[in-house]
Amino acid sequence: MSNVTNQPQAANANDIPKTAIDKLDDHAFAKKHPELWKIVKWMIVGFIANVPELAVFMLCLYGFQALDVTNMSIFGFMQNIVAPNETFHIAVVIYAYMISTAVGYAVAFILNRKATFHADANLALSTFLYVLMVCAIIYFNGVSGPFISNLVGGLPLPVSLAEVASKFLSMMAAGVVFYPITRFVVHRKKKAPKLEEEEAA
Repeated sequence: MSNVTNQPQAANANDIPKTAIDKLDDHAFAKKHPELWKIVKWMIVGFIANVPELAVFMLCLYGFQALDVTNMSIFGFMQNIVAPNETFHIAVVIYAYMISTAVGYAVAFILNRKATFHADANLALSTFLYVLMVCAIIYFNGVSGPFISNLVGGLPLPVSLAEVASKFLSMMAAGVVFYPITRFVVHRKKKAPKLEEEEAA
């Protein structure tokens, strides 16, 4: 009778359960048009990340107003830095844009690295570059947010719908520069798929 005990084997990368998006990578369209498929996946991930971003935006927008954060010293200090000449409502909109944008891009970073681009570049470097890019986009959203809100506010829309529409437009504008930087700078893939298959063989 054999005394050899069954030792646990290391998990194989192929044994890791695939996500719904990963399973679609085997589709004929994904294999025939890999770059176009990456854009499609990026848009899907962006839509998923937009859900918590919009939720945080509305929570901050109405939460700050309900709490009357002007009485908080930290809010007054930050307002003097970010929007010293703006009214209370505009300052709240700026904060809501900045905080919600940070949440949305944090979610997008994780999903895009794992599911969209399967990046294997250095995580620390990718995170650093991503933070720089997001800071620039957050600043852009903070500056352009009130302008877009005023522009959309002139349309015959309910106030709550106009706020959501303005946030959506700002996200679309940021996405124009977000994809190419994310694809070719932040989430780089060092090894080509064919090379990985040859090494695994």
